Amino acid sequence: MRNGGNSTIMKAKSPIDHRIETSELDAADRAILRELIADARIARAELARRVRLSAPAVAERVRRLEDRGIITGYGARIDPRRLGYSLSVLIRARPSPGLMKDMVAAIEATPQIVKCDRVSGEDCFIALAHVRDVGEMEAVIDRLVPFGATNSSIIQSATVPERTWDLVGR
Repeated sequence: MRNGGNSTIMKAKSPIDHRIETSELDAADRAILRELIADARIARAELARRVRLSAPAVAERVRRLEDRGIITGYGARIDPRRLGYSLSVLIRARPSPGLMKDMVAAIEATPQIVKCDRVSGEDCFIALAHVRDVGEMEAVIDRLVPFGATNSSIIQSATVPERTWDLVGR
């Protein structure tokens, strides 16, 4: 819902657009994406060498992938625990009737919430928050409860860490 400050965000495409866009990728585009996912800081010359294209050709392809919204930004992956945020929390939220906009505003105004998805099912939103302790977790939840019901779970570990390169295909 908001930019956490560590990447450039571009407008997301709908799932249907995504299927159309990825079906149009050729082997070189897929190779470029795999390399950028592995190391977004790779020098263009090195990227060109790895995908066996000229540097200008790679620069043009990267620009087109950005323009098409396939590459939506570049950023660092940060471990919140190393910054003192010892708990990561999933907060499921269901606004009360007529309070959807108020809940969205509260979610957007809560800096500990780094991601929020609107979902189908009983809940309307699933938010990810990083907090220093249980007291801070309670304060985050207290900002949302005036606008509806919440249910929270502390993340114990990542069974499957975030991964994206399999989406690119081979």
